[in-house]
Amino acid sequence: MVPQYANQRSEPRSLVVCPISVSFESRVIHGIVRDISAGGIFLYLNSTLPLHSIVRFRLRLKDENLSGAGEVIRIEERVPGAAIGVAIKISSYDDAA
Repeated sequence: MVPQYANQRSEPRSLVVCPISVSFESRVIHGIVRDISAGGIFLYLNSTLPLHSIVRFRLRLKDENLSGAGEVIRIEERVPGAAIGVAIKISSYDDAA
């Protein structure tokens, strides 16, 4: 028998690969987005962020810049030296300029 798992996502996600900049305190960390939804982003970074920290992000999807703020809700560091997976729950988007 295969166990059934409920999908805990409140919004559908889209698989994308695009660069992202994440700002925390006075640092800017560059990474790669793996997937995104209206409520969150999963990305890979080369350095870690504190769990539950509030961050700002900026990325470019197709021909549109997207930026806003969110909270780091999950860190995945499976292999030492490999990229670190970070899940950000989006709390707000900036107005389009």
